[in-house]
Amino acid sequence: MNEEKQHETTAQEPEAVAQPEPSSEAPEAVAQSEETPSAEAQEAAEPTVAEAAPASAPKRELPPPPVLSGLIGRKIGMTHIFDGQGRMVAVTAVELGPCYVVQVRTPERDGYHAAQIGFGIKKRQRTNKPMQGVFKKAELERPLAHLKEFAILSGTAASGQEIRAEHVFQTGETIKVTGISKGKGFAGVVRRYRFAGGPKTHGSMTHRRPLSSGATGPQRVLKGKRMPGRMGGERVTTRGLTIVALYPERNLVLIKGSVPGGDGSIVYVQKQS
Repeated sequence: MNEEKQHETTAQEPEAVAQPEPSSEAPEAVAQSEETPSAEAQEAAEPTVAEAAPASAPKRELPPPPVLSGLIGRKIGMTHIFDGQGRMVAVTAVELGPCYVVQVRTPERDGYHAAQIGFGIKKRQRTNKPMQGVFKKAELERPLAHLKEFAILSGTAASGQEIRAEHVFQTGETIKVTGISKGKGFAGVVRRYRFAGGPKTHGSMTHRRPLSSGATGPQRVLKGKRMPGRMGGERVTTRGLTIVALYPERNLVLIKGSVPGGDGSIVYVQKQS
């Protein structure tokens, strides 16, 4: 019996609550949290995207602009000025340049020495892939609309150069201007070729007619016969013009006289030997 009572008393005693052992990891975690820098410190320590990115390649150094035989421009319109003696002079205002060298022709590769220049901005989506590569190789930001080659008279040409009017021309220089003349539609021989026409008196029936078209021997109309037809809209070159004034800050040139084409048309101004 005594053994049974002793067994019951030992079973009724409460079990000892297990206390958690002190972990050695807590101080280490606290130490790590103290050593971990803040987010601001991390951002300050890490380099920015601009600093981490490599610097863009510097643009190549270009030689001084060369002297070409001509430039591309745009006709603005006609006006008049007064010279030193008070005489009125009719002039044509032309926006000449700035033009940019796109390609350089060399005797070793092309057989002649010239520079291809461009004028006017063109939309990139309207430029085909090969020409986009040409403009990219020349390090030009935008494609150019009008291209033409001119001979290099002096200096060294390199793609990407900017050539202005004052680099090529000077006041008082004799030039020639090429452009597309105004289209005038169908015209007769009196207007087209300045025929005198027939008599204007009573009874005459041939006032503005061209009459005979040539001899009957060949049995055909000879080529080049002046007859009614389409007038204007042709490539015309006007020679013997003079540069009256240059305005470099506005890319403006005043040319004495009239030049082919309407207002806003493209013209090619060249030196005349």
